[in-house]
Amino acid sequence: MENDKIKLRKKYLFYRKKLSKIEVIKMSHDIFHLSKKLSFWNKNFYHIFLPIKKYNEINTFIITDFLLKERKKITIPCSDFIKNSIENCLFHEKSFLKKNRYGILEPVDKYIIHPSLIEVIFIPLLIFDLKGYRIGYGKGFYDKFITKCNKNVIKIGLSFFPPIEKIGSIHKNDLIIDIGITINKIFFFSKKKIL
Repeated sequence: MENDKIKLRKKYLFYRKKLSKIEVIKMSHDIFHLSKKLSFWNKNFYHIFLPIKKYNEINTFIITDFLLKERKKITIPCSDFIKNSIENCLFHEKSFLKKNRYGILEPVDKYIIHPSLIEVIFIPLLIFDLKGYRIGYGKGFYDKFITKCNKNVIKIGLSFFPPIEKIGSIHKNDLIIDIGITINKIFFFSKKKIL
């Protein structure tokens, strides 16, 4: 099947790797400015992943900087690669971050916040489809993590690339994002009252 997850993951990792650092910066800003048209910025608790620069991930520090200025509460993932799970760690201006062995920035002092408090969650992905399914990194961290969150949490995916028509090999535990934001368009997949 052409659109199976392994092929798509390799394909979009390759596409993203080919982006220049300048393109990543510009496209990250484009996504953020487009997202500002939405009204989920009035919430209190946000969970967001921090970028791994060497993989050309979206620069989410643009978002964390904005949220800190707005005095919002931010949490970031702390990974457990033995259990393939993440903990929800508080992030603020004075957080001292250190790369773990996989190059992911995490706070040295981990203050755990219960996931049920999160109102908006930015979920890492490589690509999403027109139904809101996503291709992540294949470990299932966020699929598990979302089950611990409030059922009304707003799930947002950010992508440098436009959505593809369909991701094959979908199973019942695959999560659907509520909103997908690319560099020039916003896609809605949920009937939740978001706006």
